[in-house]
Amino acid sequence: MGKYTLEIEYDYDFVLIGISSHEKDYRICWALNNQLGLNLTKTEALEIKDKKQDEPSHFSLFSLEQPDEFMEYFIIANRSEKGMLIPEQKQVDYFFIIRGEVEDDKIMEMIKLIKESNLVQTAFRVDVNALKSKQNLIL
Repeated sequence: MGKYTLEIEYDYDFVLIGISSHEKDYRICWALNNQLGLNLTKTEALEIKDKKQDEPSHFSLFSLEQPDEFMEYFIIANRSEKGMLIPEQKQVDYFFIIRGEVEDDKIMEMIKLIKESNLVQTAFRVDVNALKSKQNLIL
C-alpha cells in the first residue's frame, strides 16, 4: 500500500506587532485595553510542544473576538519558563495579533498608541512571512 503525505498550508493573513516591555502580561493587557479601547481577557495558555523538549511550553494568551466586526485580537507572551515562542525575535516580549480587515493607517495609529503607554518600551510591525517559526503563531 502506498504512503500518503498530508501537506497543510496555514493562513498567515494577520497583522503582527512586536512589543518590548519588562512588565507582567496582565499589566500589558491592561495597558493595551486602555490605550486601544479593547477588552482583552486571559484565556488558556498557548501550548507548544517542541521535538527537543519532553514537556510542552506554555505561553500566556489574552484574546478578544468581535464577530460583528469580523475582528480578533490576541496578545501572546514570547517567553515561557522553557524558551521562546519566536526565537528569532529575542527583543520582543509580547506579540499583538490582529485578524481581520485593518487598513495600514489604522495599524500605524495603533502602534503609535501602544508606544505612548508608560509600560511599553517600543512597538513595531513584524513581517510574519519572514519568521522561521511563524507556525507557532497559528491559534
